[in-house]
Amino acid sequence: MRKVIRLLESFSHKKSSDVSYLIDLCKIVIESSEERVMDATKEKAKALLDCVNKDSIDEFILGDLLFLLMKDFNIPLGDWDFVDEENELDISKRSVFPISVVLDRMRSPFNIGSIFRTSDSFALSHLYLTTPCADVDHPRTLRSAAGCTKSVPYTKGTPGEIIELIKDRPIFALELGGKEMSSFTFPSSGVMIVGSEELGVSPELLELAHNSLGVVSIPLFGTKGSLNVSSAFSIAMYNWITAIRR
Repeated sequence: MRKVIRLLESFSHKKSSDVSYLIDLCKIVIESSEERVMDATKEKAKALLDCVNKDSIDEFILGDLLFLLMKDFNIPLGDWDFVDEENELDISKRSVFPISVVLDRMRSPFNIGSIFRTSDSFALSHLYLTTPCADVDHPRTLRSAAGCTKSVPYTKGTPGEIIELIKDRPIFALELGGKEMSSFTFPSSGVMIVGSEELGVSPELLELAHNSLGVVSIPLFGTKGSLNVSSAFSIAMYNWITAIRR
């Protein structure tokens, strides 16, 4: 059955289009005597088979079947499994705003990749990564970035090297204890500093922000009191771009 799952994945990622083969896979699931294959999974296979017999492939039903099978067999599903690796980006069509972001000692490859993807979507002009940090070419970075490590220019360097590159621009930090985002005046161009998952923004970069535009914070109302860094980055970027486009 694990081979069936791998083959269904190839259909899900559009790497295979042999409909007769898909029919056989559905029948294998429906007729399976494996105790781990739940009735709900077999019903989903029947629904997909009905679609195929009507000359159509419902991507939602196919995705449901694949998910249920993986759940039945306790196969972990990572966020990066949803990435379309065949999707090529046309970098020549990318426009940018005159804004950049410093990722200060960020350790998580997944978070860095997610931030690259968000940076592309919000037309960021440049990312700066202070070392030590996760590698941009790490497999998990590349998967969560969905190709955007190729579309968003970036520079890696020591904190001192990055400071030399950005020190003459308007600078602010995304950090706890700052001015609430709804009342913060975002610059039309400049640099935002985002700290590491564990420690936040380092003292030397935080001082740079305090000597410029200061610190901006996202108001939080739950028990945790913090957000995943890539989620916080997305919220800040949306607000920054919205302010620029007004």
